Amino acid sequence: MQDHLSLFFKIQICRSEQMKWIVPGALMALLGAAFAHSLIWGLIFLPYYLFSFIRHRPPLKILLPLILFAVFFYIYGCCTFNSQVTNLNGDEKTLPLKIVTPLKINDKTASAQAETVNGEKIQVRFYLPKDTPQEQISSITPSNCTWKGELEAPSPARNPYLFDYQHYLQNLSIHWIFTVSSIHDFSDCVPLSLTTIEKLLLKRDHGMNRVERIFPVSLQPVAKSLLFGDRSDMDEELLEAYRRLGVIHLLAISGMHVGMVVAMLWQLLLRVGVTKENVRFSLLAALPLYAAMTGGSPPVVRAVSSIIAVIFFTMVSKKITLLQALCITFIIQLLINPAVLSQVSFQLSYTVSFSIILSAPGFLKASSKLFAILKVTTVAQVGSLPILLFHFHETSIAGFFTNLFYIPLFTIVLLPSLFILYFLSFFNQELTYFLSLGLEAGVSLLNKVSLYLSSFPYVVLVFGKPSYFLVMVYIGLSLLLFFFLEKRIFVKPALLLLIALTVDWLSGRYSLQGSILFIDVGQGDSILIDLPLGQGTYLIDTGGAISFGDEQNSFSVGKEIIWPVLKGRGTTSIDRLILTHGDWDHIGGTVDLAAYADIKEVWISPGSYEKETVSDMLTELHELSIPVFEVQAPYMWTAGESLFELMYPHDEEYTGNNDSLVVKAEIGGLEWLFTGDLEAEGEAELMERYPSLSADVLKIGHHGSKTSTTEAFLDQVDPDYAIISAGAKNRYNHPHSDVVSRIEDKEIVLFGTYSHGAIDYQFQGKKGTFRTIFPYDGE
Repeated sequence: MQDHLSLFFKIQICRSEQMKWIVPGALMALLGAAFAHSLIWGLIFLPYYLFSFIRHRPPLKILLPLILFAVFFYIYGCCTFNSQVTNLNGDEKTLPLKIVTPLKINDKTASAQAETVNGEKIQVRFYLPKDTPQEQISSITPSNCTWKGELEAPSPARNPYLFDYQHYLQNLSIHWIFTVSSIHDFSDCVPLSLTTIEKLLLKRDHGMNRVERIFPVSLQPVAKSLLFGDRSDMDEELLEAYRRLGVIHLLAISGMHVGMVVAMLWQLLLRVGVTKENVRFSLLAALPLYAAMTGGSPPVVRAVSSIIAVIFFTMVSKKITLLQALCITFIIQLLINPAVLSQVSFQLSYTVSFSIILSAPGFLKASSKLFAILKVTTVAQVGSLPILLFHFHETSIAGFFTNLFYIPLFTIVLLPSLFILYFLSFFNQELTYFLSLGLEAGVSLLNKVSLYLSSFPYVVLVFGKPSYFLVMVYIGLSLLLFFFLEKRIFVKPALLLLIALTVDWLSGRYSLQGSILFIDVGQGDSILIDLPLGQGTYLIDTGGAISFGDEQNSFSVGKEIIWPVLKGRGTTSIDRLILTHGDWDHIGGTVDLAAYADIKEVWISPGSYEKETVSDMLTELHELSIPVFEVQAPYMWTAGESLFELMYPHDEEYTGNNDSLVVKAEIGGLEWLFTGDLEAEGEAELMERYPSLSADVLKIGHHGSKTSTTEAFLDQVDPDYAIISAGAKNRYNHPHSDVVSRIEDKEIVLFGTYSHGAIDYQFQGKKGTFRTIFPYDGE
């Protein structure tokens, strides 16, 4: 490890006159491709352009070619994006498909990418019948199949800050998801001949199957991850732990892994008598195969192609620096697919690589391995900071220290051991299994330590999603820091970056603007009230995915919807969680959310603890030391300029929907009435107790069921706005047409999560505006 680091830190960024155009050329390619994506994308990268031209100062004679280079990539990018259209109209019920990629199996569903006869890529999805034989599933690929099913467009994100599956598939030129009606009949599937790349992908699948045969069960996920770049078997909790510790990059095949593989092959071939010239030829042939076998992710392609470029130019006696090699691979990847620019792995891979290479001549020299790793980690963290905050809204503090231990462990021990054991398995499987038991014990201990360390508070700092302008500021400050590091000036630029981070962190918690967000949790309720200047954060209900019959729904609303929304807003704690009643679609996300957010206290409806689902939840909340209170009306409290009143229920007997906690609030210049699942009987009692009850905004009870929102209730409350929280295309057909008609007849403005996605009322002082994810007139 010391030899490799010493070699790396001795690299000097020399300037070869013949290759001087490459670095500014890569930046101009970035400029053109970024503007092809959008105007804001082009402006975001402006600090990079300025920094590059100040640093490299290209001669005037190549300025015009560089400008033409940017124009070419702009036109090329626009043409590429405009050509990504579908040949299908969505009405097709039967499709002949070419299935090449291995199936990804998740619980009772399986999916794969396929091609139509016209060469258009689509995502295929089908549901696996109970006890479907594994060999029957495996026989589907590779083959040509004709299946019946339904085409549907991928769903866009229905909430702010969530993963946009539609955008992800569009970057892969996929416009449709084809849900197969039945896979019982395989008579229409016939084997097909494969291209070289498809054969390599199939070999990769066979290699992962071999891992399952030769390694102990608990070692298989990390072996697949490090050998083949597949993390699909990794436990979600463990992945989250590695992410919080800032070492998740070690579980993906990256430049460090590729460099280690090249070093091992180089030494091995030299020791068996192969000449250096033949070693280079061998690497040129083997590295593309290795990239394909490991999934061809952007970091792998970047590392492999950079090494190939260095080897090639060395063989033809041309001077090329590592920075220039990296720029060549960058240009090639944009030529292959300009859309790769929007991939997070691509952004992180190149940003971190550029940061390390630019810092290598001066800052990264170190007298010890640990200090060298600490410097590399610092540079990588600073360089990747704008990307991490924009996409993940947080940064790991622990990563500065955990990498000191994890990087040597993975590169010196774990990765070489797995390679050796895997190749040994071709000669003696019994010995391989016996030796892997020791490695399994070490990995199990490492996983336990990782889970323990990740549980500490402040392992990560959540900032919230920065604005585009703030991203530009972070990029500029990061580049400024690297510029001064070359001059051995550390304190002032680091202080500037620290000030920007502090201001950003505080602004997310003490914003002048408040918000009431109706989160789209599908068929359920979840309403986030975030008051300005840190005056209070309240959450009414947490949704919950409902199972039907024997279905087992593993989807976690708290973890996969509510927490990302909170994190994107920079919110990590909830002052009060109000669970209106005990139905699963209102409390189901609570426990999972409590694992991420700091919940100060929980309110439940009197007597609801007798319900089994509530009782189980309370047991887990007790283990987390979260206080729970049964509350009943009347109760009032204030928070800043906002006033809250618990209006219902008034007794301790729990009867279900009609004992929902009902809260009235004066927030942002409007009166709000949150009714949970209150039905006609509860509405009548509420009107009787509060004859002058009124509100500007009414959260419609029970998702717009016909048993709620009576004519009399609407007349008395007399709202200007009504909001219904219900799942799109839900099984209950909520909201009921009668309820919608009553609302529309009274000319009340109606919003619904089923049609508008998340609904956000943003306010400052007494003025505010409603905003929806989808346009008001529909999706």
